[in-house]
Amino acid sequence: MNSEASKIIAELPYPRYYIDFETINPAVPVWAGTRPYMQVPFQWSCHIEKAKGAITHAAFLADGQSDPRRPFAESLIETIGTDGPVIVYNAPFERSRMQELADYHPDLAPALEAAIDRIVDLLLIAREHYYHPEMRGSWSIKAVLPTIAPDLAYDNLEVANGGMAQEAFAELMQPETLPERRQQLHDALLLYCERDTL
Repeated sequence: MNSEASKIIAELPYPRYYIDFETINPAVPVWAGTRPYMQVPFQWSCHIEKAKGAITHAAFLADGQSDPRRPFAESLIETIGTDGPVIVYNAPFERSRMQELADYHPDLAPALEAAIDRIVDLLLIAREHYYHPEMRGSWSIKAVLPTIAPDLAYDNLEVANGGMAQEAFAELMQPETLPERRQQLHDALLLYCERDTL
């Protein structure tokens, strides 16, 4: 990593909000106002850095029993407030989900669109200023992370990627899923999404 990346990050004001979303895209729409294969957000993780090294964590995970979009959006708005950069890895994904939420919930649109304007994309910074041979040409966060912080790998997690997160939430949505299994899935999803933002 060259010094320019460090400089760009150091210049970001506080508080900083590091967010990541998980979505599900069922072939057959489950909720009113959705279409086949639409990316419906059901989970977010946010690490909040109020000052250098002063980090807390917040999260939202839908219960799988009702449309997750409004509670997802309301809890996100409450957490990220009105100032400070919203830092993501691969901004088009989060930006698009937030705009879709704004379009579906017009009363939440001003807050969501203001948050969209605060987005900073770490992928762009990484592509411009960082490369490690172990990434093998991939800019996925799963490829970059082990080269920067190997202790934060995904291989020890029950849910270890976005596809597995979708499968876990689909199981969580099933009424016949037993309470013990439901809790196991809930905990595994929270741990995975938290790892992404950490």
